[in-house]
This record gives sequence, structure tokens and C-alpha cells, in this order.
Amino acid sequence: MSFYQDFPKWLRSFLEYLEHEREASPQTIAAYEGDLVDLYRILKAEDLELVGSQDDLQVLRRYLMVLSRTDADGKSMKSSSISRKVAAVRSFIRFLVKRGIFSYNAARLLKTPKGEKRLPNVVSERTMSSVLHEPEEGTFANVRDQAVIELLYSSGLRRSELCGINFSDLDRKQQTVRVLGKGNKRRIVPLGAKALEALAHYWPLRLAQTEVEEADALFTLESGKRLTPRMVNYIVKKIFKDAPDVARAHPHMLRHTCATHLLDRGADLRAVKDVLGHESLRTTQRYTHLTVDRLKSVYDKAHPRSGNE
Repeated sequence: MSFYQDFPKWLRSFLEYLEHEREASPQTIAAYEGDLVDLYRILKAEDLELVGSQDDLQVLRRYLMVLSRTDADGKSMKSSSISRKVAAVRSFIRFLVKRGIFSYNAARLLKTPKGEKRLPNVVSERTMSSVLHEPEEGTFANVRDQAVIELLYSSGLRRSELCGINFSDLDRKQQTVRVLGKGNKRRIVPLGAKALEALAHYWPLRLAQTEVEEADALFTLESGKRLTPRMVNYIVKKIFKDAPDVARAHPHMLRHTCATHLLDRGADLRAVKDVLGHESLRTTQRYTHLTVDRLKSVYDKAHPRSGNE
């Protein structure tokens, strides 16, 4: 096994894995490829190579040091960019271990610099109201897409959780849906009235499909296959493409929005934690920063003695 000789073959296999097994987008695959080519280039320049042993940790630390260097103009790579590159390397080495090419994963021990915490991207209530309407054309795709957005927003679902929903997971009487979350843990999530209404429009069209691969699948493509994560990405981007306050639309954005709007309207933090399926309350607490910031913004604009007149 030679890192320099075998790297192109390993990289090709990894990118195929991302495309076919992980269903990653072309943009994600291209980003991974660029980051891993950078890894190869840096290691070759430093006369280092990865061999799949504990010694790789020192090699990766050297790689991290090179990424952190300041250039001739006094500029250095952002910590967020370094973290992204390291994440790509971690995924790549984990893949090599999984395929039996490497026997040891040293990347899991590599520590990256802590960057500035970014607050989640949240859509305003006004924008949500403007995009969530009954579609003018009652086509299968349009009605399905509205139901998808309603469920993501109403219940704070992850993309994978939404794709995995079956008809048998829905309880219309109790107005809940059962989803399979991280760690194969199931939870019961409430459904809002508007989400149920959107589903009521979608059900007849879904049941009218004659060729369906999985009869119990709730959301499907027009071909009859179960809805894919990539298609969910497309739906969200399409629905929010003209929204004025959305810079980059993605499915997780609606999960952030659901949590923030619940807290804005007085929901208990622990209840929001249970809705989202978080293991730790600390994960949910990051949304309180958003609500506090929004409260301060409203106060500064509205209170006569805020000092911002």
C-alpha cells in the first residue's frame, strides 16, 4: 500500500460512496474532493504520508499546522474553513478504515481550532406565512412539496426523519407522527393543524399512485420511489428561492425556525428539546440566544427610552 500511488483510487471510491450511498449533492462532493486534493498536496510537499496507523496522528497534526500558517500578507485561513477541511479528512479516513484499507483511524483524535459559533439561520414568521399556502396548481409535486415544508416547519423534523415516515407512523386522531431519529431512537412529535391540512390535500394524490416501490411510504417521488434527501434539498430551495430574508435555504433551516418560533411564543425549553429529539438540553439552549437577540432588537426599536431613537 502506497499513499501517493493509491490515493487517486481511494479518492475515486470515496467520492462514489458519497454519491451513491450517502446521496450527497454535487456541490458537497466537489467540496470534499477539493479538500482531499489539498490534503494530498500538503502531505507531498511536507514529505509525509498516511499509512493507517497511530503514527498518522503526528502527520495530521503537521497538516493542521500547515493549514493554520499565516501567509506573506499576514492572512490565515479561517477556523471554519480549517474545520471543514478536517471534517472531510475525518470522513475520508473513516471510509478507508471501514473498507479495510486502513487499520487505524487517527483522525478521530485530531483537535481543530475552535471558531466563532454561528447562530442558526432562521426564517421570519412573515416569510413562513408567505411561502406556506395552498399551491395554485394542484399537481402531485406542488401539493407534496407544500406538505413537506409544513411538516419540516411544524414538527422540526430532520431531513432523514421526514424521508423515513410511513403512513403507519401517522396518528391523525392524536395529531402526532412517529419518527426515527439519530441513534435509531423513535419519538412521537406533534403535528400542527396546518400540517395536517396540507397532508389532507396530499393523501388523495399519493394514494392515487399506481406504481409505488414501498406501499407504506408517505412521501414519494412521482416515479413511485421514496422521497430522497437530495429531493428534499431541492424542494426547500425551490420554495424559498424568492424569499427576501433567506440567504441559503436548506432543510435544517426549518428545524431551526421551528425551535426558535416555539421559544419566541413562550414554549418550555424542555418541551422543545423533546420535540427536536435532542439528547442534551445544552443543544436546545443555543436557540435561546436567538430569542434573546430578537427580543433585544424589538426592544431597541420600540422602547422610547432604549437610547436608539
